[in-house]
Amino acid sequence: MNGYPRDCAMWLEAFEAKYDGKGSFGKKQWDQLLGHYTFGRELMAAYPDAKIILTNRDPGDWHRSCGNTLLQARNYWLHAVLQRFDWVTALVHPLRCKYWQCLFADDFEANGKAAMLAHYEEIRATANRSGRKVLEFGLADGWDPLCAFLGVDVPSHPYPRENEGGDWIVKMRVRARSRGRVAAGRLLRAASMGTVVGLGVWWVQAMTRRFFVRGVKWG
Repeated sequence: MNGYPRDCAMWLEAFEAKYDGKGSFGKKQWDQLLGHYTFGRELMAAYPDAKIILTNRDPGDWHRSCGNTLLQARNYWLHAVLQRFDWVTALVHPLRCKYWQCLFADDFEANGKAAMLAHYEEIRATANRSGRKVLEFGLADGWDPLCAFLGVDVPSHPYPRENEGGDWIVKMRVRARSRGRVAAGRLLRAASMGTVVGLGVWWVQAMTRRFFVRGVKWG
């Protein structure tokens, strides 16, 4: 979301089509917007020849990781403030809130693990009904099983391991504060312009009154 904020409007359309029954979101729309695991069933229908990779994680580890990262971004007070002043946050934060509402009924602590396991079973069942293979991939497995499944050469560089919990939180807050400084600068410039314009209007009105008072002679 943060990398492609302009896509957030389409993501909201996808969530509303799936969870709220508003409109439709099919292959034409997915061609414009690449998919996400949340829409696995819809993407499997839209792309019947695509290979399916299911990233397996321990439910407890995943729940703890999301609670310490993504949920913190959802609840970070600065995002709620910035969405009123910063165009990027205004696109990203409503989608972030919609995500938690639709997937976890706004209660990740109670519903997170069940939603994750239900997603896994939905992908497996959908693939099984259409006779499609699924690579059950663990992040610790590295390049070999992934590249073998995709039919590509194994890269020479190590398998990437990013977004560690502590680092992710620091980066998220740095981004938010940076957006906050940009928004504050814009507000100050707008306020300064408003002050200048206000002073200009006051001066014109004052000079106009002065001119008419001096220019009008009675009797």
